Amino acid sequence: MRMLGRRRGGISAARKMAKKNVPAALQTEVSNDEEWAKILERKGLVVVDVFSDWSGPCTGMVSILKKIKMEIGGDTLTYAIAKCDEISDLARFRGKSEPTWMFIYEGRMVNLMFGAHCPELQKMITKELQRIADGGEPEFSLPVSERSPEEEKRLQILEETRLAKEAAKKAKKEAEAKAKYEAEMSHLINSLCLETCLIIYPWVFKDEEGHRRDKKSSPPYMELIEDLLPDNYIVEEQFRKRLDDDILMTLCDESDYVLTEDAKQLLLDGKCMCMRLKINDKKKEMDVEKYLLSLLFGEPILPELGQTFAEGCYAERHHPAFIPSGKENVIFPVIWAPPNPRNKAIMFKTIFRKYIDTTYPYEDKGDKYPIIVFKYDSTKKNDLKIILEMYNSELVNFGVFERDKPPDAKQIASSIEEFEEYSSEKTGYETFVCVVKKISSEVFLTFAGIGPYHVSDCPEKAIEESLLYFPIVGIVDDVQSDDDEKLEELEVEGVVNENGEAVNNLEVR
Repeated sequence: MRMLGRRRGGISAARKMAKKNVPAALQTEVSNDEEWAKILERKGLVVVDVFSDWSGPCTGMVSILKKIKMEIGGDTLTYAIAKCDEISDLARFRGKSEPTWMFIYEGRMVNLMFGAHCPELQKMITKELQRIADGGEPEFSLPVSERSPEEEKRLQILEETRLAKEAAKKAKKEAEAKAKYEAEMSHLINSLCLETCLIIYPWVFKDEEGHRRDKKSSPPYMELIEDLLPDNYIVEEQFRKRLDDDILMTLCDESDYVLTEDAKQLLLDGKCMCMRLKINDKKKEMDVEKYLLSLLFGEPILPELGQTFAEGCYAERHHPAFIPSGKENVIFPVIWAPPNPRNKAIMFKTIFRKYIDTTYPYEDKGDKYPIIVFKYDSTKKNDLKIILEMYNSELVNFGVFERDKPPDAKQIASSIEEFEEYSSEKTGYETFVCVVKKISSEVFLTFAGIGPYHVSDCPEKAIEESLLYFPIVGIVDDVQSDDDEKLEELEVEGVVNENGEAVNNLEVR
């Protein structure tokens, strides 16, 4: 029994001795801040292979590291592999796959190398060991949490590359928008070659006391309708419309005409009369815009406010029935008409949009691209925010909906930022819908890669699904109805005010 006990004791001792003789690992594994702090306390030069969990350390360099340590490093050189995912000082390296070698001396970074080039790594380690042996100063000495000069240089290159790509992308987008604009402009100019329009100032429909009067009681209007336009132009449409600042801005688009502040105030002082005209068949050879200007102003130009009209012309013959005090010497413009075909096209799109869309619809052949619909739940919000910014030019439509039940689902936001500011309580059932151009595999894979719960089966199905969430809403012209016309007649008679409310205790019957 004693012999057996001694034999057992001998085996146990032998095992303990064997464990003590196992050589230490060449590279110390580090995966948290506590272990990293110990690395920074080491004496001599420490060469650290920094890696991310998903990419792993650079195992291909182990043999050269072992050779360097055996031949020239000795005890003055140690190695480590640091998984940066949980180490605060190395947060800037997370998610990167390129091999990164950090040189640490006395707890500070004294060099940094990217890549898996054996001769270069050997040269750099040898150089640093020699410098330490000679007592020389390093090229830099920085806290390990800060960026090295090489990192700063790379960041600058990346930023310059990013800015160059953005500039090129912006220039391409602007060029495409310009080409699209010019194509649509050419389409409208050709389509409207026999048509034009005009706007009559609101003062034309005011009497001697500054009150509204019926259009048939307005001399400027009646002369225009009965004497000037017949035999020259056909009035195809006319309606009253209150202009706003946005419409006034377009009056000068694509022209040298300058709309002064006084002219703007005159146009905003009540409802204007908007007319859509077509030139008479007998006058087709005439320039449709210049001929109208000549009829109105005696010459083929649109005068600016304050400019004297040609003697005896239509505009010179008419003045306000009521002139405010201090405005006796002011030349009041009676009418506005487009000075050229391009400006006319803009005005038709602005004031007669429904007519343009139904009579001369423009089909942009460049917009014929397939689409795909992705749906996400609210857990993908942060990922979506990033890729929506990356691929904004490929995004056709985006919306956040209360729930995924089109077409009844209410859209509560048109951007991630708007959703984040949404004041109502979020339920977690919100649906994020993206309609994306299916023009490259990169775009598709990026949107698909963040985990949508629905992807449209094909482009045809995508169109159907897209219209459920983002229906096309037609634009309706602000055309005066028969009821509006009657209301204006009552307003002229003093029965109602401009808001349609009864005055003088009379009821509208």
